[in-house]
Amino acid sequence: MLLYDEVGMTKEGALLDCLAASYRLDLDGPEYVRHLVEAAVPLLDRGLGVIAYTYDAKDGERPVIDHFATSKRFDPSWLPPYYAAVEAAGYAGPPYPTGFETWRHMMCGQASAVAKMRPYLPFFAHIGRSRDTFAVNALDASGQGLWLGAPLPSTTKVSAARITLFTRFSAHLASGLRLRRSAQRSKPKASAVLSPTGALLDGNDGVVESREELRRATLAFDQARTKKMRADVELATRRWRPLVGSRWSLIDDFDTDGRRFVLAVENSPPTRPPRTDLSEREHQVMTQAHLGHTDKVIAYELGLATSTVRVLLHRAIRKLGATTRREALARFDALVKERQKDG
Repeated sequence: MLLYDEVGMTKEGALLDCLAASYRLDLDGPEYVRHLVEAAVPLLDRGLGVIAYTYDAKDGERPVIDHFATSKRFDPSWLPPYYAAVEAAGYAGPPYPTGFETWRHMMCGQASAVAKMRPYLPFFAHIGRSRDTFAVNALDASGQGLWLGAPLPSTTKVSAARITLFTRFSAHLASGLRLRRSAQRSKPKASAVLSPTGALLDGNDGVVESREELRRATLAFDQARTKKMRADVELATRRWRPLVGSRWSLIDDFDTDGRRFVLAVENSPPTRPPRTDLSEREHQVMTQAHLGHTDKVIAYELGLATSTVRVLLHRAIRKLGATTRREALARFDALVKERQKDG
């Protein structure tokens, strides 16, 4: 599927700009959200602007909005009457993210396509007389998330191809947010330094056995951002994944002479709750499944083959003493809640 602007020019390539923006480590929280909003305008703005905010949902019952930004075409004066209508109808308003209990497990979607979001549709009229909303949500097991969306003038159904692309964008956003949290504590330390052609120039003992996997991922990372690939974003985003081997994210680095290198930085997703009888990867895939992600999405997020994810899930299900995915997730959920209760 190709996306076009008012003059017929393809703008799919803007999605790659958004993926790159996800990994900006040099911006503080408010600047980061503003930068993402502006990067997303060519993709999401349908005349009524774009809005984004980071939020803290470690306490899932009381999530709180943190940094907030809008693009130029989004009029902030729309928000007070919108929130007033939401609260008058008995729903929670700021600082609680509107409808969070409904969309928390969604990576992207259209409000009119989600049954439990439809009661909110009349309220959107306060947002520039919009009738719908399309949004991307990045949330991992840390409870830290980012919501990015745009009001829509109609309820025209968003295509499956578009959902796929923005699901990938959401996965990169979650990865970028994790990397940013790590960078706030200390400068990300590279496990490996590679040339743009994938040659391993330096690395710790843990990367030696993965050098071929890192080489292929580095080549894909580099090729995905070429001018040629901007015309085939489906392929580019398929190649450029948030993680390599469920462990490393790839980022650019430059030396004082301007030479570019690719760093493989530890960025494994958080897991919950700790269990000694699950392997690290089994624990990772169960945590992602608990977030409501499908096998295919989990494979993309972790940089694994879908068949590998299925094997890991099968092993985890067995170790949890369950016979089905649903039963295993119910047991996993009970463990998560038990851990939260214990603090």
